[in-house]
Amino acid sequence: MRILREDVGCVVLLAAVAVSSAPAQRVALQTQRTWRFESDHVCITNAFPGARLSDCQRVARHEYRLVVRPENQPVNNSAWYAFRVDVQEAVTLTVHLVYEGGRHRYHPHLSPDGRVWHVLSAERYRHDRAQHSATLTLAAVVEHPLWVAGSALIGVADLDKWCQQLANDRFVQRAVVGQSLGGRPLHMLTIGETAAANLVFIISRQHPPEVAGTMALQAFVERLCAKELLARQYRQAFTTVVVPLMNPDGVMQGHWRHNNNGVDLNRDWRLFAQPETRQVRDALLKVAAVADARPFLFLDFHATHRNLFYTQADQHETFPKDFTRRWLVGLRQRFPEYEFRRHGSHNPRGGTSKSWAYEQFGIPAITYEVGDRTRRELIDRFAAGAAEGAMKLLLAALAGRAGAAADSSPCGGGVCH
Repeated sequence: MRILREDVGCVVLLAAVAVSSAPAQRVALQTQRTWRFESDHVCITNAFPGARLSDCQRVARHEYRLVVRPENQPVNNSAWYAFRVDVQEAVTLTVHLVYEGGRHRYHPHLSPDGRVWHVLSAERYRHDRAQHSATLTLAAVVEHPLWVAGSALIGVADLDKWCQQLANDRFVQRAVVGQSLGGRPLHMLTIGETAAANLVFIISRQHPPEVAGTMALQAFVERLCAKELLARQYRQAFTTVVVPLMNPDGVMQGHWRHNNNGVDLNRDWRLFAQPETRQVRDALLKVAAVADARPFLFLDFHATHRNLFYTQADQHETFPKDFTRRWLVGLRQRFPEYEFRRHGSHNPRGGTSKSWAYEQFGIPAITYEVGDRTRRELIDRFAAGAAEGAMKLLLAALAGRAGAAADSSPCGGGVCH
């Protein structure tokens, strides 16, 4: 491919440098910039939160080669990209996405405003699996920019707004439990009608591009906060602790996988060398340390190539007993159109949040993975149903525990006289 170089115009914006106690470990933050191709009347930019674009070169008129690099290597192949196109006249562009340190993974999504998204049609998208690249045909207009990304953007500001909306309900409390390497707050929601000591822990977005996991988390948590009888009964009996954004720096800067130290947070739940995992761990342990506290469930929302649940195997003892099998069997029956796999295992030295939670509390600890290409409507519907199923099973487990305690008392299940 022959490259025709043009001068790069527009303002170069340097990424903010965060304070660190160990600057030698830091990844090199992406430089925000805009490439202006005057003869084509086209600008291509990465100067917005969540963008990822490392270089842009003109190949021919209205044809460009876009290079995407990870924050550091080695890295999981989660080759995130996001950029915006501005034009001075309606044009059709050809864009070649090429990667250093990875290969093309995410199907392109388009938006006229960065909020409403749709998938690029198949006839305008070619995935070259041999070259690990992709070619996009994009129709750009003067009236509005064209946003292009590996998924709909749900960024730091969006999640902050979502948390604040939930906190408008009297039974939702919002707090800051720490801050990232970049100084961004780590928010925690505490959901419950009472100060119930029965606990459910939920976290998400350890890996920045995994937006589908955030979608599922939002639908799941919103159902826990619903006005229906089941949700009210659940909130009377359980306190739910939610940390929806574990890696705000990575999300803001469009990282493929890591935090600002170049570390996969979901491999740090044994060493706790990173402030994000360490502070969230401490916050969860503090909640679990109150008198009579009893954790029941831990969920970590992610996204991967297909719908998948990483769980303990059925022979691993948990409290509540047999929760995971019953929960997933019920979901298969209720949502046959939502195809998913279950992988049951436990590695106490694996460094994942799932392993830590099981080792720490002996509860069902589940990594809830959403497929990259799963439709948003199905993500939301299934996650809401998953929340309903979990609430029913948790309430039943609590009733069974209370019944067992009564049966073991001196008076059995009756009244002492």
